[in-house]
Amino acid sequence: VGIQAHFKEGNVPKTLQENLKRFSDLELDVAITELQVRYLMPGSDDKIANQAQDYSHAFSACEKVDRCVGVTVWGFTDKYSFFFDTGYGEQQLWTKDFKPKPAVEAVRKVLK
Repeated sequence: VGIQAHFKEGNVPKTLQENLKRFSDLELDVAITELQVRYLMPGSDDKIANQAQDYSHAFSACEKVDRCVGVTVWGFTDKYSFFFDTGYGEQQLWTKDFKPKPAVEAVRKVLK
């Protein structure tokens, strides 16, 4: 079961892990798909830090569920991002200049 995950910064459900586990408890494999965390533009250091926490939370939720088989992100760079919600953007892990955002390190820490 794939759970699309188009989130706004600060709005990743606190119950994400619990919801993934519900599928696992039914002996179904589950995955987080199309993960992206957008924030209200313009960006700021606080919004970018919150975005990193949100990405970390999502990856950690999957890692803690036995049958969560993976996380797929919606894209990798803001340069080619085409998912726009009025006033929101910069939802990817790398900037439009292909520089890693703090979310990359946050995800890396979860995956170690």
